[in-house]
Amino acid sequence: MLAELKKPQEADLTTYIESLNYAQIIQRGLLPKKRHFKRLFEDYFVIYKPLNILSGDFYWIGKKDHLTYVAVGDCTGHGVPGALLSVLASSILEYSIMNKGLNKTNKILQEVDKKFIESFSGAKEEFFNNDWVDIALVCIDNKENKIYFSSANRKICIVNTKAEIDVLAGSPYPIGGWQVEQHRKFESRSYAFKKGDCLYIGSDGFQDQIGGPKNKKYSSKRLHELFGTIGEKGMSEQESLLENEFMDWKGANDQIDDVCIVGIRL
Repeated sequence: MLAELKKPQEADLTTYIESLNYAQIIQRGLLPKKRHFKRLFEDYFVIYKPLNILSGDFYWIGKKDHLTYVAVGDCTGHGVPGALLSVLASSILEYSIMNKGLNKTNKILQEVDKKFIESFSGAKEEFFNNDWVDIALVCIDNKENKIYFSSANRKICIVNTKAEIDVLAGSPYPIGGWQVEQHRKFESRSYAFKKGDCLYIGSDGFQDQIGGPKNKKYSSKRLHELFGTIGEKGMSEQESLLENEFMDWKGANDQIDDVCIVGIRL
């Protein structure tokens, strides 16, 4: 009798996992492909490691006129809710740049924030957790050799050809999550780069991973220092070194968050 009762549950679980696996194919299909990166960048890497099949992290690239855009977002939650939020946020981002024609990074994030909040304006509080998105957005102007940068709760790291590290911070609040800050204006920063400098954009999954000899977080400081150490190497080698470092640090611990890092040689 017990065996008979378990069969529908096992069948339901199998169907659920199959649905998640198919949804993963769809989600990955919405992310930029290798051919898209190769059109815009000579050397790059992408590390994308979902925690639970689907991911709340996403990355986006695009070109409008002579400006090239790169973004990495980290949505609250994992699995299905995080994945749906990532699709929503990336869609609004693409609309703001490619369709509405906004080109200043701070104005783009203002628009994404507004549209993201509007998307949930009719939701009942008892069914909605007021989720948000942490995101870093970079606009690369290769004519002027300048980066323009805005973010919601994220940083970017730039390593020059002398292995010198610059970390740029953005605004200290997220997209959405309007209970955190009522009146938000996203700042814009600029940075003059030289050919060969490396740009790193990511979520907080790598730096927050628990592990190492003392079973602590990896930390953003350690990650930025690692970027400085490996910055002179080719991007595919950097990707392998970062993957190995993550696995070595994690050890026998479970992965605790979605992980996404995009590295680009400017």
